[in-house]
Amino acid sequence: MPKDNDQKSEFCQNFACELQTCLDKHTYNPDKCEKVLNKLKQCCLDHGAQSPVICSGFPTSKSSPSK
Repeated sequence: MPKDNDQKSEFCQNFACELQTCLDKHTYNPDKCEKVLNKLKQCCLDHGAQSPVICSGFPTSKSSPSK
C-alpha cells in the first residue's frame, strides 16, 4: 500500500525544477535566473507549509510588523 507522500510531490517543486534548469543553462549565474528565483520565493511565501523541503531555505510566511 503506497504512502500519501509517495504519490504527492511538494507544491513548489515545479518552480525549484525550473530554477535548477535555468541555473544549469546559464552556468550557475544567479543573475540570469532572478525571475525564476522570485517565482519560487513567492510560491514558498504562499504555500510553504505544503512544500517544507523545497522551501526550507526560504521564508514561508509574510511577517507583518508587530508594534
